[in-house]
Amino acid sequence: MVFIHKPYRSFVMGPVNRLFYKTPIITLCVTDYNYLASPDFNTLSLHLVTCISLPLHSVGFYCILYKTPPRMNSMKWLLINLHFWCFLFDIILSIFAIPYPLFPAMAGYGLGIIDSPGLLFYLIVTVITATSTSVYAILENRFYVMFAENSRWKYVRKWVLAGSYTMVPIYFLPSQFFIPEQEEARIKVWESLECQPEIPDHRELFVLSVDMIIPGYSIMIAETVPSVQVATLFVLSVYNLVFSKSTVNLSERTVKLQRQLALAIFIQCFFILVLMAIPINVVVYSVKFQYQSQVINNLMFFCFSLHGTVSTLIMMFIHRPYRDFILTPFRKLQHDASTFWVSSHRSSGGSVLERI
Repeated sequence: MVFIHKPYRSFVMGPVNRLFYKTPIITLCVTDYNYLASPDFNTLSLHLVTCISLPLHSVGFYCILYKTPPRMNSMKWLLINLHFWCFLFDIILSIFAIPYPLFPAMAGYGLGIIDSPGLLFYLIVTVITATSTSVYAILENRFYVMFAENSRWKYVRKWVLAGSYTMVPIYFLPSQFFIPEQEEARIKVWESLECQPEIPDHRELFVLSVDMIIPGYSIMIAETVPSVQVATLFVLSVYNLVFSKSTVNLSERTVKLQRQLALAIFIQCFFILVLMAIPINVVVYSVKFQYQSQVINNLMFFCFSLHGTVSTLIMMFIHRPYRDFILTPFRKLQHDASTFWVSSHRSSGGSVLERI
């Protein structure tokens, strides 16, 4: 109702309109005539990242399924859930979609194997919000297990989590309802861009919106809700880790293990959120200040494509059981090399001390 009826829509979106258009729109253009600004760079770079990320994701799934210790059992399927969304994001972005955006215009091309930019845009942003909600689910699990099992929170936590996941496919639905008529919108986009980027010759331009009002509102809500949830749980967890008396009856070893696991989870979740937040806010900055640079647009999605690879590496090396599994072959190789070196010296006539 709010978005269908124009008077209500104008009232609700007034603050966002003033936020994004409180100054005259003057496009700042950086002319790019190099390979980094080309569609070919986007396609090649994202395919190369995929070749690296898919094996890493497979190892990540194996670590979670078979190398998770009993003390982390309450988190096992939550880690699988988070890793699945990171994996799905990489697949959609780097294989099916391969976006070639024309920011500051809310438009671009899809260079992937599926030529449906509107649908793939919705899937990408929905998977991003699912990932951030999965981060919240992990932090909530740690907080509940460590500090809130006997509190009132246990009666509402499942409803809050269910509501959070229900919102995931809803955040960006308004943008899908107001996709403009494409022929007219393309004319407006080309008129608004000061610089003419290199254009793919086998795809048509898709225009999500001729302004930033509805997408801006969606981004603001989709960023704010998970951010508030994650920040609240982080503060509560840190406070309880430092000041809570609930750990008095636990052994020093148990408390130490709990804090180590909590710290590892915080670090993992922090990097996952930062790797998503930086490119998203670069888009917002580019659109708000009407700054056009195709190199930055391409590099932004290249950074996005690294999200799954980096987050998987962080997960495998921040949690000790996974780290030990990954490093064991290298340690064994190093040990075998050292043994071979010592044996060869002994067989050649004694130890180093004897030679001296």
